[in-house]
Amino acid sequence: MQDSAIALARTDDDGVFPEPLTPLDEALVHALQIAPRASWSLLGQVLGVDPVTVARRWERLHSSGRAWVTAYPGIRLQQRIEVALVEIDCRSGEVESVAGALSALPQVVTVEHMAGGRDLLVTVFAPDLGGLSRLFLELITRLPGVVATRAQLTTRVFGEGSRWRLRVLTEAQQQQLAGAMPARRKPPYALPGKPDAADRALIRAVAADGRRTAAELAEETGLSPGTVRRRLGRLIGEHELVLRCEVARELTEWPVSATLWARVPADCLESTARGLLSLAEVRLCASVTGPNNLLFTVWLRSVADVQRLEAQLAERLPHLTLLDRAIALRQVKLMGRRLGRGGRAVGVVPLDVWALPPAP
Repeated sequence: MQDSAIALARTDDDGVFPEPLTPLDEALVHALQIAPRASWSLLGQVLGVDPVTVARRWERLHSSGRAWVTAYPGIRLQQRIEVALVEIDCRSGEVESVAGALSALPQVVTVEHMAGGRDLLVTVFAPDLGGLSRLFLELITRLPGVVATRAQLTTRVFGEGSRWRLRVLTEAQQQQLAGAMPARRKPPYALPGKPDAADRALIRAVAADGRRTAAELAEETGLSPGTVRRRLGRLIGEHELVLRCEVARELTEWPVSATLWARVPADCLESTARGLLSLAEVRLCASVTGPNNLLFTVWLRSVADVQRLEAQLAERLPHLTLLDRAIALRQVKLMGRRLGRGGRAVGVVPLDVWALPPAP
């Protein structure tokens, strides 16, 4: 199996625990969560810091794997692909090797080692149902150490990680950043077609580093800088591509990640999802196939917070019945980034939904 991962500057075995985030680091990450490709001059203006200092600070964060900007198919493009949440059971002693093999696949975007009910929980993007079947039958189930798999398809994503914020900046700073960004157009009613070769190359290049300049993206993709700007503006503006600034979870106030499964009456699903997304802890909320029709992921301050959250949900969302929950012992891969000690990014496997071999 070919590993297309791109190594980052720091490795996982350097024996150094990542430096804590400073107030300026947190403010910069929050700013890039709002405007991932904002210029250094704008960021400096908003943060009250010299643009050169801001650029230097980001380089330290990025090169140490403590923060990064990635990209992946947006909500409109996700309507043309299949997104599956897959639970995997492994033979004793082989969880790590299976997780490593899965992380090398460009269609496997997230891999988590879980406590409770399954060894691994992975998120998979596939071009269609046939492609998802081939991914399972030809790759995932054949991996040495895999004992069993169970998949749920997402039917609707109500909210995902790009909306999550550190909540450090003032309201005025947030508005200044948001106001400087190009307005996103209302998604066209018609679904997009399959991305052409140029769009696929651009998505892979931006996924590897969402802060690359148009000139750098042009050099990698073979497009002109002007074409890169136009295509990237269209993909983002029409909700076909999402840019997301991520931070090593262990360096935030929310070092614990948990995934919960629930059942909600169909006529209450949308209102319940809105209620969940109003909570600061919720990162992802999606309806899924199967008896547990709602799945959501939360970041928490401690494992004990799971019980506090469950009590809060019982009080605020009476239609939601929690049926299962699992704590992430370790995130091995997160939206294309391989993670090492302390949640740092230590490598990149550029996302490519359409890289599967053609059906026989």
